[in-house]
Amino acid sequence: MSKLFTKRRQQHFLELLKYWRLVFNDHFVIALFFLFGALAYGYSQWLPTLRPGLWWIRWLLVVWFVLVAQVGRLATLIKRPDPIFLLPQVAAMEDYLKRAYRYSLLLAEVITVAGTFVALPLALTTERLSNLDIVAIFLAAMVTKDGWLFTARKSISLAWSKKRGRTRLEYWGTPLLAGLATWLVNPLVGLVVALVLDLALRLYYRGLMLDWSAAVAMEDARMYSVYRFFNLFTDVPAVQGNVKRRRWANGLITYLANGTRPWAYLYSRGFVRNTEISGIAMRLTLVGMALTFLVPVMWLNAVLAVLFIYLIATQLMPLYDQYDSNVFTHLYPVSHQERLRDFQRLLTRVTVVVAALIVLASLGLHGNWQQLLVNLVLAAIEVAILTRFYFKLRMKKLSEDF
Repeated sequence: MSKLFTKRRQQHFLELLKYWRLVFNDHFVIALFFLFGALAYGYSQWLPTLRPGLWWIRWLLVVWFVLVAQVGRLATLIKRPDPIFLLPQVAAMEDYLKRAYRYSLLLAEVITVAGTFVALPLALTTERLSNLDIVAIFLAAMVTKDGWLFTARKSISLAWSKKRGRTRLEYWGTPLLAGLATWLVNPLVGLVVALVLDLALRLYYRGLMLDWSAAVAMEDARMYSVYRFFNLFTDVPAVQGNVKRRRWANGLITYLANGTRPWAYLYSRGFVRNTEISGIAMRLTLVGMALTFLVPVMWLNAVLAVLFIYLIATQLMPLYDQYDSNVFTHLYPVSHQERLRDFQRLLTRVTVVVAALIVLASLGLHGNWQQLLVNLVLAAIEVAILTRFYFKLRMKKLSEDF
């Protein structure tokens, strides 16, 4: 069974790596770099404004402590055929589950340490913590996560799989008790409480027999959540979409088409229905709005606004030749120049909306109108360059390649 888990873990890594290459492309990595940089900068600027002894900071740390404990789930890698083919090995599954537990605990503890490290500057700003207190905080968080994962292991046993309400209460109640003791009483007391709760769970829930159906359902739910994240960036066969009419998109298509020209209508509908292109454009717009809203440095804010408008415009370019493989589109009695103009109109309308949203977000928390005017001028110039000159150069290069 140990070899079986090792083989499945390797297959699992290869499958995730296949999607990671598609998700963490150059554009997304750049966006993440600026996003985390802006968040870190905003966090560092916010901490000096706090004074020691603020009562609500402790409650905020408790909430963060509980939320961090919820990240990192038990990965059993059990598959649907296992209840049939591995049923004779049910006694040996205990060793399999121990390896799965250790694997899940290692990844979960890394996330827990990272989450606790993020909250540490806030705690040091408002609380007087010794080195021993800091070590106790990290240990309390790690022990609490161990108890959380053991609760997940208990939830796929025959005796407790049906008692979901109790399991849900333990998921949130155990970290809450440890967090309250850590931040409202003393970190050392919090560590003791976390150890007692973890030990109590292990002593009370003993002799856990595997419930195959609960284990399969939990692993399917975990992998589906992973696949849904990947599906935001690329098509995942494991995530089956549902066909549903969205009437609200009719007005958007009408705005983008701007008339009854066949290619204008085709491009506008293709943009709305192509979740890969429209999804990337929407996510980059939201990230760009968040960054320009949070970054107070004028030149950096302007650079971010220009960068994200450019990234979104370039992501729209592949839509131009999306229908070239469809033979029926070549039967349209429409000239090539008219097709170019229709796509240029779509590109202009989308980039104008995107630029307007990013520029509006650059007002920020304090209503920086000077920043808005600077970004507005730069965005207007950039949209004109992208839709008038850069677009023609891209299309000329594309025609030369073919």
